[in-house]
Amino acid sequence: MTDIAFTLTHSHPGSEWTLDGDNYTGLTWLSDTPKPTEQEITDAYPLAVVAKESAAADRVATITAARDHAASLGFTDAMLAVMYPNLTP
Repeated sequence: MTDIAFTLTHSHPGSEWTLDGDNYTGLTWLSDTPKPTEQEITDAYPLAVVAKESAAADRVATITAARDHAASLGFTDAMLAVMYPNLTP
């Protein structure tokens, strides 16, 4: 089953729409652009998943690099946790 809201958020950023329920019949397209078909949304879902996973991997790589750099300057993970409590992979 395709997660319509997730897919539209990734495949049509900035578009305006509402979704009543979790299927295509509940999708009301509010943007001036053409409403994507159910098949277009289904086809876009795997790409949205890959994009999300790639962004998560990039975040982990960035945090790891920042921690390695901080460690080279003498900062410990405990120090970083206090200074940047949201800096977790």
